[in-house]
Amino acid sequence: MKTIILFLLLLIPASLSAQTIVFVHGYMEGGMTWRNDGVTVALQKNNWIDGGALNINQYSVQKYPNTINPINRNVFYTVELPWTRPIEQQSQILSTYLRSISVIRQQPLTLVGHSLGGIVARHYLVNNAMTPIDALITIASPHLGSPIAKLAKLATKTPIDDLAKSAGHKALKNSKQLLSELKPEKTNSFLYRLNHQPHPNIFYLSIIRKNGKTVPGKFDYVVPPYSQNMNNILALKGKSALFLTNKGHGLTELDGWIIARFMKKIPARH
Repeated sequence: MKTIILFLLLLIPASLSAQTIVFVHGYMEGGMTWRNDGVTVALQKNNWIDGGALNINQYSVQKYPNTINPINRNVFYTVELPWTRPIEQQSQILSTYLRSISVIRQQPLTLVGHSLGGIVARHYLVNNAMTPIDALITIASPHLGSPIAKLAKLATKTPIDDLAKSAGHKALKNSKQLLSELKPEKTNSFLYRLNHQPHPNIFYLSIIRKNGKTVPGKFDYVVPPYSQNMNNILALKGKSALFLTNKGHGLTELDGWIIARFMKKIPARH
């Protein structure tokens, strides 16, 4: 894929007091998920500006809507990633988005990833980081793996996959390598190698679904709470702030309020 960067907006540097968030979606999600589930609504109630939804084609990064990012204001963006692709490929595509955003904002960026998106963002930090990042926030991300990933991979060899195809998609089949990468951490596995690499000295926040009650809709059946805690990553022990919620695996407006509160604790700087 060509990575010619398109200057999306006027090259006006952001103010010293401004901050920039880039939202990285999870499996079977897209950039609009952050808006549809209320996360960005909460940020806008805290005076953040929607910088637009970014999408990439073979020539450039494109933006919709095509508005000018205001000076002296906090701005967030969403990006579109091919969620069936292996983590390394998604990380490389994320790098293209971040370089383009950095040209516009000219300041460190904060990455916010939901579920798989948190792993993609962390892989970028460790392996592809070419743009200054000041914080990583992950929401219900399987940092130490997900038992569901192992079961889903097995399902690709059973009639379950045929059922999925008949429903109009081939997500399981196309995600075989990705699902292998998200299996519970063990020696020499993908997550084991990622979790043992040095991580940058930035702000970290783990938003965790604590699963205190098995109330329908308020239990994360996808990722165990222990796996969501970045402090349980060997390279990040004791470095991540925590926020526990009783929500299910999906995104909610509460996540947006938590993010807005956390961002106030991060010094805005170039």
